Amino acid sequence: MSTGSSGVRVKAHPGLCLGYGNCHRFAPRVYSLDQDGQIAVHLLDVPEPLALDAWIGASVCPERAITVIGPPEAYWIRRRDTTEAGPR
Repeated sequence: MSTGSSGVRVKAHPGLCLGYGNCHRFAPRVYSLDQDGQIAVHLLDVPEPLALDAWIGASVCPERAITVIGPPEAYWIRRRDTTEAGPR
């Protein structure tokens, strides 16, 4: 997958997850939890509209159990802000 402007790829490290659930709390459309409250994905392609959510969910993980592969969080924040501002 080319991550370019088509979104990001998420890699979860279940062995590091302690079940705080912050990823799901801040990005429920990206991160699902199993019956024990731990991250239920290992590798996930996240579409462009949810890329910023993927970054936010990963950044609030206290164990750093989630890696986001693709354009950095700042890129998605700029895209969101530009889109919300509309044409000038």
